[in-house]
Amino acid sequence: MADFLLRDIDERVAERIKEMARQRGWPLNDVILHLIKQALGLSDPEPAPVPGDIARLLGSWDDAETRAFNEAMSAFTTLPDDAPSYAIEEHKKLKPD
Repeated sequence: MADFLLRDIDERVAERIKEMARQRGWPLNDVILHLIKQALGLSDPEPAPVPGDIARLLGSWDDAETRAFNEAMSAFTTLPDDAPSYAIEEHKKLKPD
């Protein structure tokens, strides 16, 4: 296999490659090889996402996002008096007295 050295990569291109590597959990080299093959028509197209498939949401949260999610979820620990009966029943199942 041949080796190539790329120089003068535009900053926006470099950042997008790094972002793709983070999202997919791939090494930078693998992302670059994939993009070259894709651009040359040498790779199989990626399958369309299955409706409802959350795998395409791959990623991780930073500390601020985790805190925001936990704060939002804590709102569900108590239910108002006018909550629908199905919500109250579900709440009782999840949180014993």
